[in-house]
Amino acid sequence: MERDSGKLSAYFAGVGSSVIFGLSFLFTKNALEFTIPIYFLSYRFAVAFAFINLLRLLRIIRLRPYRSIFRGLLLLSLVQPVLYFILENVGVSLSTSSEAGILLSTIPIFVMILARIFLKERLAAPQILSVLVALSGIFLITAGKGFATGSNPIGPIILIGSTMSAAVYNILSRKASIRFTPWEITYHMMTMGFFFFTSASLVVSLFRGDLGFYLRGISNTPVFFAALYLGTLSSVGAFFLINLMLSKLEAARSTVFAYLSTVVSLLAGILIRGERFLPIQIFGVILILLGVWGANVLTRRRLRNGSSSAGQS
Repeated sequence: MERDSGKLSAYFAGVGSSVIFGLSFLFTKNALEFTIPIYFLSYRFAVAFAFINLLRLLRIIRLRPYRSIFRGLLLLSLVQPVLYFILENVGVSLSTSSEAGILLSTIPIFVMILARIFLKERLAAPQILSVLVALSGIFLITAGKGFATGSNPIGPIILIGSTMSAAVYNILSRKASIRFTPWEITYHMMTMGFFFFTSASLVVSLFRGDLGFYLRGISNTPVFFAALYLGTLSSVGAFFLINLMLSKLEAARSTVFAYLSTVVSLLAGILIRGERFLPIQIFGVILILLGVWGANVLTRRRLRNGSSSAGQS
């Protein structure tokens, strides 16, 4: 019973983080009309750092002394958020949105391979098939938008690097969950993101000679609300949910929830921004939902049946 409740909380965490990340695109798009990516990442993680330290000050979350967790989580935090966000932002800026959507959707494939190699996680046939079904849905959704011409060939290569870093983060978080709590992992990620991106932004602003623009940026209304949403819900909240999910669910099974973010982004674009939604994209959403359902429900059912058979033999 306790094990089932743990799995249930992992599923809720997966869905919750996907919804939060799916809506974050709207806030990011609005904010980047008034600032540049490196500055906005600084604002975002400054809010996240302040928010998670407020939770710690109010004793809503409890952590061991920071020195005791710093070394064990240093590699994880360098991979995510630092390396991932750098590669993602640069790669997207040099690619079409369709290329970015397709390449970033390959994260579960890399996670399955790495989980098999480093975590020795078993991959059931329904699990592999379900991930491929969801991946097909992503291809249909992005194909519905069409590929733009004249894209930079370096962009897709950099995006592949971002998918690899995201996959490595899933593996590192899964392994770190043995020694550290989800809140400790999340706290360290937000701290590293704050110090790295704020330092980088100050250096960039000094070289550009626009320190005043950087300091005034957060006072812009769209930037402020985007940083507030992404810093609290998307950074602290969603990453905590992901770390919680990875502490209770295999990395290869949990990563398929990322596909739901694409569905949420599309629906938000239709309902809020009035974007078109083609029939091929509707079919893609159906495939994504089937893939998420299959990777979790069918795989869980097979493992349960396997345990029952083992008990009877």
